[in-house]
Amino acid sequence: DMTFNPQEISTMLVDYENDNHIGFDIMEVSEEIYRYTSGYPVLVSAICKEIDEYQDKNWTKDGILKAAKMLLNDENFTLFDDISKNLSNYPKLHDFLYDISVNGVQYSYSLLDPILKMAKMFSYIKSGDKGNVEIHNLLFEEAFNSYFINEFARKSVKDPILSASDYVKNGDLDMSLVINRFSDLMSYAYKDRDQKFLEYHGRLMFLCFIKPIINGTGFCYFESQTKNGGRMDLVVTYNHKEYIVELKIWRGEKYELSGRDQLAEYLATRNQSEGYLVTFSFLKSKTIQAEPEWIEHNGKRIFEAVIDCVRGE
Repeated sequence: DMTFNPQEISTMLVDYENDNHIGFDIMEVSEEIYRYTSGYPVLVSAICKEIDEYQDKNWTKDGILKAAKMLLNDENFTLFDDISKNLSNYPKLHDFLYDISVNGVQYSYSLLDPILKMAKMFSYIKSGDKGNVEIHNLLFEEAFNSYFINEFARKSVKDPILSASDYVKNGDLDMSLVINRFSDLMSYAYKDRDQKFLEYHGRLMFLCFIKPIINGTGFCYFESQTKNGGRMDLVVTYNHKEYIVELKIWRGEKYELSGRDQLAEYLATRNQSEGYLVTFSFLKSKTIQAEPEWIEHNGKRIFEAVIDCVRGE
């Protein structure tokens, strides 16, 4: 394993600090760089170079976020250009990474699988704590999702009424408005799509919808520790604040309650008092709540929306 751990990153930053005397929290910066890169050497080096040469030596969490976004949008950074080419040239690799990144499908980590072996060869994946496949790092996952979003853009949900700035109040993201508008648009823009299409692409539609709103200021990723086929937690950072959105497919009342429990528990681990629960319902017999609403659950405020994906049938 050629990746760096946070301690190894900090050792390099100690040498840098001794030469430059900037005065920054080396351990905090090391851990934040690791959070985005999982220690992938090329990414660690590129972020450090970006901060040193182009971000006015802003060795803070905000500086790291800005450096990460600059790399993702840098046409000359060949690592992400190669991702685009490989996803285009290898359809099975494309579908495999889509399943993991967007739909949270669980695969056992086994290099006997030729597609998994290819993904490992490109360093796109790693073995998780439970022996399942995980995307190697947050920047790779963001690159994959950006590719899938752009690929899907011509079919994506677009808001014909509000602009991106309408979802921002006093500099903060109004996530409840984002979810309300997404729910409204889904009720008519995709009411004629079949269930298989919506189950497979529903979460990507939400990414397509929110991405232009936070683009340039925010960052979002799926939490790898909570991914499974029915539930995924999307972490959105915007203006130094964090928003947790759980996206899930309706499996009945029992699972809806467990979804609230899971979200409340996850919010506690992130020291958050509020979260958002978006459920895609495919049950014709299910009575959908009239409007998204705030509820109290296990000491947390949760904004809950159930999207009726069979309306109009």
